[in-house]
Amino acid sequence: MKSKVEFIAPAQKGEYEYIGFDLESNAGRFIFPCRYIASGRENAADAGQEKEQKEEAKKIISLIKRVQKEFSLGGSGDESFQFYSMVWLIRDYIDNGYYTETERVVRRGDQGRIDWKHTLRHSGIYFDGNNLLYRDFYVQKNRLDEANLLAQIYKCCLAYSAECIGFLYNVSQTERSVFRMDSSADVGFMFYHVQKELGRTFNSYKQMLLRHLLTILKGRQGKIRAVSLCMHDKEFEYVFEFLVNSVFGTEVVQDFYNEYCYVIGDEHNRFSASKLRPDTIMKNPMASESVEPDFYVIDAKYYNYGYTGNPRDLPQASAIAKQIGYNYYLRDNYNETDENRKEFYSIFLLPFAKGDECDYIEYIGYATNSSSSANKMDKEDKKMDKVAVCRVDLKTLVDVYFNVAHKKDGTPIVKADMRRKLAEKVYSRF
Repeated sequence: MKSKVEFIAPAQKGEYEYIGFDLESNAGRFIFPCRYIASGRENAADAGQEKEQKEEAKKIISLIKRVQKEFSLGGSGDESFQFYSMVWLIRDYIDNGYYTETERVVRRGDQGRIDWKHTLRHSGIYFDGNNLLYRDFYVQKNRLDEANLLAQIYKCCLAYSAECIGFLYNVSQTERSVFRMDSSADVGFMFYHVQKELGRTFNSYKQMLLRHLLTILKGRQGKIRAVSLCMHDKEFEYVFEFLVNSVFGTEVVQDFYNEYCYVIGDEHNRFSASKLRPDTIMKNPMASESVEPDFYVIDAKYYNYGYTGNPRDLPQASAIAKQIGYNYYLRDNYNETDENRKEFYSIFLLPFAKGDECDYIEYIGYATNSSSSANKMDKEDKKMDKVAVCRVDLKTLVDVYFNVAHKKDGTPIVKADMRRKLAEKVYSRF
């Protein structure tokens, strides 16, 4: 069964509101970050390319889930319900197999096997002097037809879920149902029957199952906004920051906080204002044991410059001033003596999509205070007034995080390689 998911790689950042799964009324689509998949390969019919797209989608979903959990980001309310209902249905199928009716149904009547416990509890009982008389009897009813109907609805929703997101769990095909999701009449009938079942069951597992079925059917009817596991494009900066820190970070950033305070009245009256937190601190991978290591203060910027080349898409003055402020603060607070002084290099790291001939990390220039004269920049501490601007290929960064990145010759690219290359790119120019 061919997946219903359409894979999209935007040509420019911000072209789509979301990154991740977007479950539309007719088909699902997965939206990658900008140019994550090479142009022309997003919706190729080749089976190998489709497998590649699904594997890449799994990585992005895994990252989004991790970052959403940490920062409480992403869609809320009905925006996320449909996706999680599909996930619940597939995982329940993996754990327990197909749904079968196990609930014992008891109804008022006199035809069938009497449920005496239910009858004694709920029926009115009278004594005529000689015998106990029951106003009503409750009997166990055989509901094979209705149980089979619900099983068919379940299979229809499960098959639809497998078509949309089954590849995340290696579930590609399930049993067919007599109902069809592309029939509005079928969807309406299924919705009515599931609602009716929900109103008369007391089984907690079945109630949960029915609610998930209703949510999936609502999505097909357009009664909820059918956006699933995703995050706003602008929120993907948190994923990028997480990746940069995971791949390049070697130090605990809390140890490098730059704290500001107020002094009111005299020196004893100090009040903390705030702490500036660097995104990532990387120890110089080329430092020798006899020399105090250099450190690289990396600010991950999920900005558009890596794709557009437009200077207006570069970090602005406040970000530059903050990074230069880190340079001076760290130099003054982490050097105890003038011998073997630690040097601090500041870097803006932006995402881009590398071509076949590009390196996966590129140095493209630096930012500085425009009042810094050429003579000043030639001084020994010139690096203190500079912030290097580098680009990193987003797909390579993701692959390194998942330990699946390779060079053209097949040798793996690991985190140490990324750190060394970034240090070399910056050090050689400062």
